[in-house]
Amino acid sequence: MLRQSPRLGFTLLETVIGLGIFCLLTTVSLYNLKDYQARLEEKQSLEWFKDTFKGAFNHAYLTHHSSKFMIDNKNTIIFDISAENKKTKEIKRKLPSTMSFNENSQKEYTISSSGQASPVTITIKSTLTNKTYKYTVQLGWGEIIEEKT
Repeated sequence: MLRQSPRLGFTLLETVIGLGIFCLLTTVSLYNLKDYQARLEEKQSLEWFKDTFKGAFNHAYLTHHSSKFMIDNKNTIIFDISAENKKTKEIKRKLPSTMSFNENSQKEYTISSSGQASPVTITIKSTLTNKTYKYTVQLGWGEIIEEKT
């Protein structure tokens, strides 16, 4: 009579199948993590833009010094805030590579020393989410309204 001893491990086929499933799950999760980080970076940039824009309006109104908002050719947002003694403070941030300003967007925008400004629409496109973000600044006190399309 032949006696069979109990199996002490996995067969080669079971090991290869398990390793294949593990690699597939790891690849999918790493891809989603990278996509999540890019989306988070976009969201943070848009929030920074809105907050800094509102802050520039508030600063101009409270200190009676004008401010400027500019977009350069490298997709960098620049807020040039005037202060006392004719000194200026520049606040810069580069948009993520997946985002860009609409070519028809105004490249320079001035906020007067009284805190008032003309109406403008600023459009930012995202290639990652395929969304367009429209920021409309109202006439007068510069309330910024966001619209996603």
